[in-house]
Amino acid sequence: MNDYSNWEFMLNGNPLEFRQLMHGPSTAYFNIYGGVDHWLDCPNDDFRMTTMYCEGEDEPGTAWQIGHELISFFNGASILFNKDYRKISIFRLLHNEAQMEHEPQRGTTALMGKPAFPELRIAAEYKNAKNASIKLQLLHLATENKDVYFILKYFDMESGWGTYYKLLEAIEHFAKEKDIDLNTAEADRKSFTNTANNFSLSGFDARHGFKEVTKQNKTPAMTIDGAYEFVSGIAKRYLKMAYFQPVA
Repeated sequence: MNDYSNWEFMLNGNPLEFRQLMHGPSTAYFNIYGGVDHWLDCPNDDFRMTTMYCEGEDEPGTAWQIGHELISFFNGASILFNKDYRKISIFRLLHNEAQMEHEPQRGTTALMGKPAFPELRIAAEYKNAKNASIKLQLLHLATENKDVYFILKYFDMESGWGTYYKLLEAIEHFAKEKDIDLNTAEADRKSFTNTANNFSLSGFDARHGFKEVTKQNKTPAMTIDGAYEFVSGIAKRYLKMAYFQPVA
């Protein structure tokens, strides 16, 4: 048994999704298993996750933060493709089957970096993720790439005009750094920013306050669902051009 397999994260979420992940290609970055009662020889909802990031770890607090961060990446990648995705969560951490005291996620902002394994193993796990799903591939990328990290973390946050506006600003910043043309429709961007910045249109979630209320506004308002479609579309376009273009 691998040392990291001694740390097991017990999960809440959609059992159907967990079973799909179990039966397809897997990656040791985010390995889901379980769902079977071996005593009664029938399915159950006991799903667990292990990760090679827990290799050599002996502090429950650190293991908790590793689990929280990977779950955040997975949820962010899922919401990128489905606004109404039902998030997964950790409800218990076991070490050698002993329950560890719960620790909430800290507000740490830093890349996880590579796990303590040889480059060949890391490359093999990325290939596994690529064969499994786009969500697991993005999870891998988020551990080492600041732009993917921020995009997934923003999508994991509570949805709202403030979050979406910051996400748009971040994507545009990263696109400028990488000289990527996002081909954003100017009318859509204006409608989005107009609504996000105008108190009279977006209510108490607006980024600015009273002064905008006094100004006549002729730009069509955008709904919050429209805002999600707008920013998720830009995010997917950026990620595709930055990481999923064929190598010349």
